[in-house]
Amino acid sequence: MSQPLLETLFAHKAWANARLVESLRAAPAEADRRQMAVILHTLDHTGIVDRIFKGHLAGEGHAEAAIVSGVRPQIDELGEKLAATDAWYCAYVARVTEGELSESVTFAFVGDEDEGRMTRAQILSHVITHGAAHRGAIGKMMELAGVPGAPDMVTTLVSRGR
Repeated sequence: MSQPLLETLFAHKAWANARLVESLRAAPAEADRRQMAVILHTLDHTGIVDRIFKGHLAGEGHAEAAIVSGVRPQIDELGEKLAATDAWYCAYVARVTEGELSESVTFAFVGDEDEGRMTRAQILSHVITHGAAHRGAIGKMMELAGVPGAPDMVTTLVSRGR
């Protein structure tokens, strides 16, 4: 995986997350509250997983006790956490070397404490695909709840020079 590709993918992730948060902030008041709670928990889950793997990559550990929050996330705080984590990943992929990408990282999975082992490149791939899969599911949930969605395509970001 090349560094320029990683930089594009993580810039896209940050851009798509920010657009999604904007769309959720603008959700109509009459949107189904239960469906909105599921959407917020799903988006929060992606942020939690991102922070867990950030800790593994940084060698600092993390403070997450579970991969799903026990309280309903508030959109402003969630947006701030996502933006901060996305900024960290963008800075990380801008400086990581090819040699570092092939290094293995050993960690304990949250919840069952089983041992995991992935290369840094594999972790970054997981963070990108995990977030994209959940944003896709969130987009469908938003559609069903009557909430206008957000742009989420790499082609939109890249072709418009954002």
